[in-house]
Amino acid sequence: MQPQPYGEGTGAAELAARLRHVYWIGGGSGAGKSTTARRLAEHYGWRSCATDDVMRDHAERTTSEEAPYLHRFIDMTMDERWVNRSPEVMLETFHWFRGEGFGLIIEDLLRLPQQPCVIVEGSRLLPPPREASACCS
Repeated sequence: MQPQPYGEGTGAAELAARLRHVYWIGGGSGAGKSTTARRLAEHYGWRSCATDDVMRDHAERTTSEEAPYLHRFIDMTMDERWVNRSPEVMLETFHWFRGEGFGLIIEDLLRLPQQPCVIVEGSRLLPPPREASACCS
């Protein structure tokens, strides 16, 4: 991940102010996020941002130290990812659900002009968990 353009000491209030033109739609697969975002963007003339579309770019912008769950997932075979793990382990270790890459979504949004508004959609719209967690031991 690149150094955060909004700065290490940026407070939540300042960040919220810089993103006041952004609307968020999160939810599970098949919930209608993309359709809703597209329709709103078309109706209001907003820019639309689908977080699914930038997953590969975001993965390439991280290191294994910054996103350990993601890089462990990348290194797995398909069977290791989808067959040899229980659903509970999949959920607990799924990188995007752990907030890995959320900062990259913020970085990308801060680079956009504040007009028109932006509607962001995706299942990745989860900030990092507050608790410290040991990964990949």
